[in-house]
Amino acid sequence: MKGKMRVTFVLPVQSPYYSKRLSCLALHSDLDLTLLLEQRFFSHRPGWMVEPIDGVRVEVLGGAVFATTSKGDDEESAIHGVRSIPWRLPIVLWHSRPMIVVLCNATQLLLALPIKWLLGVRLVQIVEDTPHAKRNTGGIRRRIRGWLMRRADSWVAFSEDAKEYLKQIGITHGVKRSSWSLDMNEFKRQTTLKSLGSQGESSLVHRTVAFVGSLVRSKGIIILLESWQSLPKSVRLQSRLLILGTGPLMEEVLKFISFHSLDEVLVIGQVSYDNVKNYLSSSDLLVLPTMQDLFSLTVLEAMACGCAVITTPFNGARELIDEGVNGWIVDPTQPGALSAALERALTIEHDNLKRMGSAARLRVESMDNVLVMSTFAQDLYNLVSAK
Repeated sequence: MKGKMRVTFVLPVQSPYYSKRLSCLALHSDLDLTLLLEQRFFSHRPGWMVEPIDGVRVEVLGGAVFATTSKGDDEESAIHGVRSIPWRLPIVLWHSRPMIVVLCNATQLLLALPIKWLLGVRLVQIVEDTPHAKRNTGGIRRRIRGWLMRRADSWVAFSEDAKEYLKQIGITHGVKRSSWSLDMNEFKRQTTLKSLGSQGESSLVHRTVAFVGSLVRSKGIIILLESWQSLPKSVRLQSRLLILGTGPLMEEVLKFISFHSLDEVLVIGQVSYDNVKNYLSSSDLLVLPTMQDLFSLTVLEAMACGCAVITTPFNGARELIDEGVNGWIVDPTQPGALSAALERALTIEHDNLKRMGSAARLRVESMDNVLVMSTFAQDLYNLVSAK
């Protein structure tokens, strides 16, 4: 592959989103692409696993994995996750000798720094941080993280929150604005509703509302159910709430639905990545009352499917919402706020909600994989030329 620009991506685990993005990047025949994965899979990410990508070499690094818990003071919730240490990264980079390495966290950047200094490799840092991650900008953590981040050669901000985060740690030049993306041809509005759940279709159901996410408190599932239950019965009986996902609160969710006789609430359970779009494309509204989210791709998927969206200030994807035009932003910690937003959405004229869904689709059409990755490829070319 002499003459091609060698680019290596490093990810904690392979996701369906990145697989499709990289397959579009591989269409640029002058790029030689490698994907290095820290782990084959994470147990909390069902369906995310190693799979081949046309035009991309995929290799698993392996490494240590640690459970983490941190406190996000801005929304008063504990954030649980995992941290992987891909200790083989510098060894693999030394042997493969890429021209550019694209990284997605500070740990990867730290491990790649020796290769930058020894071989002159250019390091590109992707940044997804949103308000809850700004807890890292205080005291010694700010100085350490800021020093590390400034060692990169270029930064790619996936949201306005990410740009602001970089600014707070002293990085303002060399920042490129990009975004998450989808294959917009795969996410379209269904012209007919499919049968969803054992109750089938009812002539009384005029609005279909979807929740997609893990059944954990930080996603706001209990607040959603309480808000739904407080809606006027006449509104609930003409609507249907689909819950797509599973998690530790499944039993509590089922008990709540049973106790309050919410027959219009259907728990679908875990749904494959490919099947989520079928439910979203048959829905009128997505509700995601999350207490903490980097950039919820469910919001992007729902808007691509022509759904209006209700989400929160704690979601990086809130930047896609134009209040009252394609959705609403609601603070679910304010008593009655989510219930009021739901009632507003479920009682407006159906044509108005439909227009909001069309506006949602129009807002995200430019976030297509081919368009976004073509711009990303040009940024990579420019980085090598500037060297």
